[in-house]
Amino acid sequence: MPVRARPLIVRPGARFACAGDGLCCADAHLLGPLSPAEGRAIRAEHESAILREQGMVLLRTKRDGACSFLTRGGRCAIHTSPLKPRTCHRYPFLLTATLDGGRIGTDHRCPCRTMGARPLLRESDAEPALLGSGGRLSVDLRAPESIPVSAGRSVPWATWRAREAALMTRLEQGERVESVLDAAPFPAVRDGSWPQIGFELADDDRPMRWARAHQWAGDAILALHGEAIRETRPRPWSDAFGRAQRRTPEVLSPDAMLADWIADAIWTLEWATRGSFVLARAELATRVAMARWIAARLESEGTRLDRAMAEAIAVVEMVGLSETWTAVLSRVSIG
Repeated sequence: MPVRARPLIVRPGARFACAGDGLCCADAHLLGPLSPAEGRAIRAEHESAILREQGMVLLRTKRDGACSFLTRGGRCAIHTSPLKPRTCHRYPFLLTATLDGGRIGTDHRCPCRTMGARPLLRESDAEPALLGSGGRLSVDLRAPESIPVSAGRSVPWATWRAREAALMTRLEQGERVESVLDAAPFPAVRDGSWPQIGFELADDDRPMRWARAHQWAGDAILALHGEAIRETRPRPWSDAFGRAQRRTPEVLSPDAMLADWIADAIWTLEWATRGSFVLARAELATRVAMARWIAARLESEGTRLDRAMAEAIAVVEMVGLSETWTAVLSRVSIG
């Protein structure tokens, strides 16, 4: 049986509701790509709002990295307009086709995903965002039919699903994330070292806010390897997390937030398309260690505990998408 997008499946315990915090309307990612038809429609009414970059049609950002359609009040100027691109409607969802159906994943850079009183996510909540221009489900990832658990060894889908369910139960019951992953962070890398990787990220001086996230991640790596770091850094999306904190009167559990992120990282199976679960465990343990350090640093500067962890998760999730991190994984000496 081939992998398929239906039925849609939500990970038990996943929570989300858009509260308009605005991080997704900034340069936490490329604002696009837009389809040619979407680009033409927007250009016809807002010519300066469109740009072409790396062969893609994108929404232009302002000097501060915010989308040109983001108003001063933090709202989308075309939210209710037919002009709003599908890529904007889709965030923060992604869809992985599996033998059981389409697994709905979520992006934890979004404060609406990590903070506040969020209802349990339902398939019907996500489905409209996951439909492509032709009204069919648009798949982001296709999981392999047998899951790679270590170098040269894969297991049948049913075997993996049972193993995964046990991991999810442990996370849901509050077991420490590091214990569930059961892997040492910072595995050996070929042709370099972790401090070198840390310096490369920390020295990213591009003007975008996601470059600030790279700097925080680099500082975390350096500090965890005994290197000196800068005293202060600008926080990439502090404005969005400030809005999230104002709508979150009760302090949430940082450990629960971290466990929720790891559960989604395992659930979406993106790792299975680029390596084994042994590699995924070590890589996730590495980013957990970085998130812990970043959260502790923010707390020492007076940031509320849950907001500190939410910002830390956003940073380490962002760095996991970088070209630098992809190159790191190709050099990790582990199965």
